[in-house]
Amino acid sequence: MKLSGCLFGSVLTTALGILWKVLKFAVELAAKIVYYFGLYVPLIYLAYGGILYLAFGFNPFYPDVDGKLYIFGFALTFGCSVVITIRNVIVRPLRKYFTDSRVIEYDTKGKNTKHLPEAPRIYKSRVNPGIIVYEYDNRYDLYEQRGGGLELVKTEWKTKKGR
Repeated sequence: MKLSGCLFGSVLTTALGILWKVLKFAVELAAKIVYYFGLYVPLIYLAYGGILYLAFGFNPFYPDVDGKLYIFGFALTFGCSVVITIRNVIVRPLRKYFTDSRVIEYDTKGKNTKHLPEAPRIYKSRVNPGIIVYEYDNRYDLYEQRGGGLELVKTEWKTKKGR
């Protein structure tokens, strides 16, 4: 009798553990889908309608003027969800192809940088966008794009303060 009860308890514990993992996975997946597609905006609006219903007896789906305005606002929240979806599905993945190449920072943290050459800050000139600036600690190297490559135009040395 004790053996069968122990076996049943073990099977039950395993089954509940698997059920918990499946339920947790489903909830996390649903939350990611809601966030990725911007469905949190209509859900918040529905919660707002629920609060209005509970607190003031307002029926958001009753076909009067107030109900129609609520439904219109609900439709607008789906428009917001479409904008968020376009941002997450189209704009963010393609952003890396359309960057303005302002500043490129080198990550040298945690590395032995004694024998490495100095990494410059690279950006486009504000005065002349055709000029690309390589900024070092002691100088600016100015390059211009010509024929598919960069050609050194000028080197400007930084002056030390106090001189």
